[in-house]
Amino acid sequence: MSSLMIFIISFLLMIVIQKFIIQILDKDVCLKPNYKNVLIPVCGGIAFVPTIFIAAIVSKFLGISDEMTPIFLVSIILMSYVGLIDDILGDRSVRGLKGHIKSLLNMKLTTGGLKAVIGVIVSFYISINISNRLVDIIVNTILISLFTNFLNLLDLRPGRACKAFFFIAIIFLLAGTGNFLILLIVLGAVIAFVPLDLKAKIMLGDTGSNILGLTLGISSVLLFNFNIKLIILAFLILIHIITEKYSLSKIIEKNKFLNYLDMIGRGRD
Repeated sequence: MSSLMIFIISFLLMIVIQKFIIQILDKDVCLKPNYKNVLIPVCGGIAFVPTIFIAAIVSKFLGISDEMTPIFLVSIILMSYVGLIDDILGDRSVRGLKGHIKSLLNMKLTTGGLKAVIGVIVSFYISINISNRLVDIIVNTILISLFTNFLNLLDLRPGRACKAFFFIAIIFLLAGTGNFLILLIVLGAVIAFVPLDLKAKIMLGDTGSNILGLTLGISSVLLFNFNIKLIILAFLILIHIITEKYSLSKIIEKNKFLNYLDMIGRGRD
C-alpha cells in the first residue's frame, strides 16, 4: 500500500510541475529542432528534479524511507545539470561515446565528453557508497555509467526512452529484491510525463534521460546479485558496441516488433 501511495504522489506531482516547466522552457534558448525539424523545448526532463525531490520529502514524512535516497538525490542533480548543458549548448558535430572520448583524449572537451566524465564520477561516487569489494565497485560503476548513457541513446524519438524505462522498471520490480522506493518515485513521474513526450510537445532531453538511466543503473546494482549484474552489464556493453557502428533508430525501424512498440502512442508519426 505504501509503495502504491508514493507512486501516485509522484505521478500527481509531475502532472502539476510539468505545466509550470513548459511555461518556463518556452524561450528561444530552450527550443531545438526535433527529428522532424520542428522546434520544441529540448530539456523537458528538468521537471523530474523537483518532482523526485518533493516525492522523496513526502515519502519521508509518511515513514517510507530508503538510505540510498540522499545519495540518489545528489546524483540526479549533477547528472541533470550536465544533461541540461548538453541539451542547450551541445555541439552535434561530435557523435557517439567513442567520438567524445577521442575528442577528450585530444584535449578538447565537448559537452558530451563532460557528460561522460561526470557520469563516471557520479557512478563511482554511488558505487563506493554501496559496495564492499573492489570488484563490486568496478562493476557497479560501469553498470550505472552504461545504463545512464543507454537511455541517452534511446531518446531520439518521442516517448522511446520513457517507454524503455517503463518496461525495464517493470522487469526490475517483478524480478528484483530490495527497496523499490527510488524506482517507484521515478516510474510515477515517467508515466505522467510520457503523454507530452509522445505528442512531441516537449523533449525529455539528456536533462531527463540522464535521470532515467541513472535510476535504472542504481536500481540494477541494488536489486540484483552479482551474477545477474554481469548479465545486464554484458547486454549494455553489446548495445554500446552495436550503436557505435549502426543507427539504433534504423535497427528499431527494421524490426517489426520493436517498431510496433516504438510507435505506440505516437499515432501517425
